[in-house]
Amino acid sequence: MTAYAGKHQGGSAVARYQRKLDNRIDRLRHGEEVKLLARYAKGAVYDCTIGTGRFIGLLPQVTSYGGMDASAEFVSYVTSANPEVAASVRDLTNGIDEPDGTYDCVICLRSLSGIGHLPTIVPAMVRVTKPGGLIILDYGRRPVEVKLDGHTTVLDGEDLDGVLAHVDASLVERHLCDAVLTRLKRAPRLFRLINGRLGRLLPDAALNAVERIAAPIWWERQILVLRRNDRAVPDLER
Repeated sequence: MTAYAGKHQGGSAVARYQRKLDNRIDRLRHGEEVKLLARYAKGAVYDCTIGTGRFIGLLPQVTSYGGMDASAEFVSYVTSANPEVAASVRDLTNGIDEPDGTYDCVICLRSLSGIGHLPTIVPAMVRVTKPGGLIILDYGRRPVEVKLDGHTTVLDGEDLDGVLAHVDASLVERHLCDAVLTRLKRAPRLFRLINGRLGRLLPDAALNAVERIAAPIWWERQILVLRRNDRAVPDLER
């Protein structure tokens, strides 16, 4: 298990994760992710790191939602709150134990940066997607060294483009994000201002507009929408 996955273990794992959305900046980031997913995700969706199920019920074109997570606490919370959701405790670094071509859309957001193992995970995501279906994932712009529970680890340290060059999928959209909002979050005084009462003078729409304008230059994370190549089955009778 990776250091990142280890952060989401234990009895308070769900509460700790939910506190991440207790601030305006992360709620705005979450809202933009929901908007993007709502445009693309439809039919049967598989979430490779389902977490607390923050997208469940928010994507109008989705007919079924399932997934996996290394955290037993997350999976228990999701299935208790959403009995219709099929989720299981699995380690994504071992791949995805699902049949080929099962899902219309396979997603993995805010996880691969810390989990790594891209040469294993990304091809597995493509494999379990139906031909013509979509794969949605995100990754950072450059490697960053951080400390997790006293251990030094590198986020976004693998060659995503190199992995994508060898999978059977084509790029549909590259959404650049985390330009201004993440910088505000890292600046304590600005973060408190934006998250406080005075910050309400600057509406959410204005913050999102500034983020979109700055993203092409200052982006720190990209969300990629890929389509599994739909290879026609040859007509043997011709």
